[in-house]
Amino acid sequence: MGTVSEKQKAEQVQFLKRLGELLNRGYEMDQALSFLAVHASRELQVKITGLKKDLREGKTLWQSIEPFSLPGEAQSFVYFFEEQGELAEGLVSAAQLAEKRAYTKKQLQKLLRYPIFLLWGAAVVLIVLNQFVVPHFKSLYATMQSSPPWLTQLFFQFLTYIPYLLMGLAIVGFIASILIWNQYKKRSPHDQIALFLKIKPIKATAQQAISYYFSLQLGRLLETGMSLQQALYVFEGQDYLRFFKEEARWMNNELERGESFIAYIKQKPYYLDELAAVIENGMRTGTIASDLQQYSEWLYQEMDDRLQKGVVWLQPVLLLAIGAFVFGLFLVVMLPMFEMIGSLE
Repeated sequence: MGTVSEKQKAEQVQFLKRLGELLNRGYEMDQALSFLAVHASRELQVKITGLKKDLREGKTLWQSIEPFSLPGEAQSFVYFFEEQGELAEGLVSAAQLAEKRAYTKKQLQKLLRYPIFLLWGAAVVLIVLNQFVVPHFKSLYATMQSSPPWLTQLFFQFLTYIPYLLMGLAIVGFIASILIWNQYKKRSPHDQIALFLKIKPIKATAQQAISYYFSLQLGRLLETGMSLQQALYVFEGQDYLRFFKEEARWMNNELERGESFIAYIKQKPYYLDELAAVIENGMRTGTIASDLQQYSEWLYQEMDDRLQKGVVWLQPVLLLAIGAFVFGLFLVVMLPMFEMIGSLE
């Protein structure tokens, strides 16, 4: 499958959302797909035709939408909701999740646009200084048969070596990123999560995200009347999120050995401590399904608030750092001039 543009991705997400809305209104699947194909682009019409063909062959919807450009977690929403018998709601939820992800990406791009422009401007200033201003100052000092002050010499040396330093850092950073990424991909899902948990700034976010997704989907599966082990087998049956597939297998193995589910949750560092308390309370009161879903809603709101605060905090910090760098360049350009004027007096 070739590269999919952002416009095509947005159209596919909107298609899934509208499909869910039509199913909620009582449309049959084939009727809804035929209706949506009328308003679709040529590329999407091809995907809808393939989707209808797969459904006629007996495939489930979550298997049939794999050609669509959805994030793995959004596709998993369709899988879980279809297993629960709430396909229409799953399509809408998956589309909303993909829309939220695209919106956050756009917000970050918008916030980073001006700092990147300033950084580009600073790079241009460095090039101009290195190619034109510094040679002019050097020739002027040579004409005056005097050596520059130590601060000016330090500035000249800085401009001489900074291009090589930046190039070296870029090459080392690029090679290191490739090596780290390759090593990361070779690790198991649990080992990958363990790496995130070692990084303090993102540990809490990782725990929240894992606890949110697990409590949401487990709560909904239990609400349909499934037993705990049946719900975990549903988790194990999906291939979109490898961590939860592996985790469900581990959980079932422990439960078959007689291990307490609550004890298992408590001893795992990637779940929030609150999750075990929520499960324990729900099992005692008989409201575990609704408790888990309510808890997942609270976690989602907390994560969204944290994300918005982080985005708002990021731009001023970047602007301050780059602004300080540009101001420093201005000072180092002016200082040699002031020192030269002082030496003439």
